[in-house]
Amino acid sequence: MLNLERVKITHEDPAERLKGFTLEPVRGYTDEEAVAEASRCLGCNICTQACPASLDIGAYIRNVSVGDPAETVRIIFETLPFPAVIGRVCTHMCEDICVLFDTGGPLAIRHLKRYAADKFDDYSKIIDVPRRKFINKRVAVIGGGPAGLTAAYYLSIQGVKVTVFEKLPALGGFMKTGIPRYRLPQDVLDKEIGFILSHGVEVRLNTEVGRDISFEEIMNTYDAVFLAVGNQKPRMTGTPGSDAPNVVHATEFLRRVSFGERPDVGENVVIIGGGFTANDASRTSLRLGAKNVYIMYRRREVDRPGYPSLNADEEMEESLEEGVHYIWEVTPFEYVKENGRVVKVRYWQNEMVMEGRGRAKPVPKKDKVLEIKADYVIEATGQETDYSFMGEKYMRQLRLTPQGQPILDMYGMTSIPGVFSGGDSTNTNRDLISAVRDADISVVGILRYLNVMDQVVEEKLPIVDRWKKYSPTIAKNAYAERSR
Repeated sequence: MLNLERVKITHEDPAERLKGFTLEPVRGYTDEEAVAEASRCLGCNICTQACPASLDIGAYIRNVSVGDPAETVRIIFETLPFPAVIGRVCTHMCEDICVLFDTGGPLAIRHLKRYAADKFDDYSKIIDVPRRKFINKRVAVIGGGPAGLTAAYYLSIQGVKVTVFEKLPALGGFMKTGIPRYRLPQDVLDKEIGFILSHGVEVRLNTEVGRDISFEEIMNTYDAVFLAVGNQKPRMTGTPGSDAPNVVHATEFLRRVSFGERPDVGENVVIIGGGFTANDASRTSLRLGAKNVYIMYRRREVDRPGYPSLNADEEMEESLEEGVHYIWEVTPFEYVKENGRVVKVRYWQNEMVMEGRGRAKPVPKKDKVLEIKADYVIEATGQETDYSFMGEKYMRQLRLTPQGQPILDMYGMTSIPGVFSGGDSTNTNRDLISAVRDADISVVGILRYLNVMDQVVEEKLPIVDRWKKYSPTIAKNAYAERSR
C-alpha cells in the first residue's frame, strides 16, 4: 500500500552547525529514503506550473523512484544547469502547490533534486553534449551569476562563442557572494560551474565593464549581449549613525565572508530587514561568534518578504533553531555612537494601520523610545541595479519600468537591439530559479536575433512553459490559503 506520509528530512544539530561554515543544516536523502519519497509522487505534474524553469518534475521524480538518478539529472539539464545548487537553495514554489500538501505533506522536490545531483561528481560521465562546430557568432555575457552562466551554457552547446565578463575574482554571482557556504558548499558550486565552462565558455574575471572595458567596445565586438548584472548597488537607510565602521550592508557583509574574511562582529548583532538576506546575515553572524543576533523588521511576521511560502517558513525555522531573535513591527531611527562606533540602536514600536484595501502600513509610536545593544549593525534593506557601466549613450536608449527593471519583449530583448537581460536586475522574484528562466527565454531570443535557428539542435534548446504556463502567483496563493 502506498505510504503518503512525507519521508522526514533530518537536520544536523544546531549547536554543531554553528561551529563553522562546512556543515550543511539539512542532511541529504539516502538511497532508500529518496526512492520512498519519490514513490509518493502521483505524476500529475501540476507542480510544473509553479516552476519558473518549467522542469519536467514528474518525469525526473519518477526516475528517482525507479533508481535512475542519472536520467533525473539529464531531465533537469533540459532547462537548468544547476541541479545540485537549486537542490539546496531553490525557493521550491513547486512544493507549495503539490496535491499531496494536505495528505502527508508536499513531495520533497528540492531534496530529491539534490539527491540525484549529488550522486555524480562529474556530469560529463552521464550527460553527452557533442561539441558543435563554431557557427561564427559571438555573444558577450555581462555577469557570471546564475542567469549569465545559464545563458552561456545553452548558447555554447549550440556552437555560439560566449565570453563572460565578471568584475569579481570568481564566478557564481549571488550563488557565490550572497548564499553562505554552509547552505551552498563551494565544491558543489565548483562542480556545476566547471561543467558549464567545459563546453568552451571563455571567462574574463576581474573585468568590470565600464572601467576595464567599455560597453561600447563590447557592442562593437559581439553579435549580441546578455545583461546578467544583478542588483549589486546596496540600498542603505541613511539612519543617523550609519557612517560608523561597524555598520555594513548585508550584501557587502556576505560577500566579504564568502571570500574568506572573518569580520569581528562582537557579541551583539542587529540586522535591519526581514527577508532571506537578513536570515543569511544573521546565521552567518552566529557562525562568526556573535552571542545575540536580532532581526528587526518594520512590519508583521506575516508581512516578511518571501512569505507566504513553505520556503520562508523553513528558513525561519532553521534560524530560530540556531538562536536568532526576531523583533517585529519596529522602526530603528538612530544608531548611537561612542568613540566613533555604534553601541546601540534606538527604535520605535510600530502600529500597523490599514489604509484602504492595501496591506497594513507601519506607523511608529514615537511616544516611547526603545534601545538595544549593538556591536555590529547589518542593513539587509535591498539593492538596486546600477546601469552606469553602459555609458550615457546606451543608458538613454535603455527603457526601464518605474521600478527600474528593463522593459523586455517576449524573447528577453531590451529596447536596445541585440541587448538581452535577465536575473535579479530584470525580474521581481529575485531568486535563482527565476534567473534561470530569464536566461532560458533569452537564449532562444538571442539565437533568433542572430538568425541561426536553422542551425540549432532543437532538442538541446531550453524548454520554457512545458504543458502549463508558469504562474508567478499560483504557489503563493495556494500556500496563503493553506496557512489561514
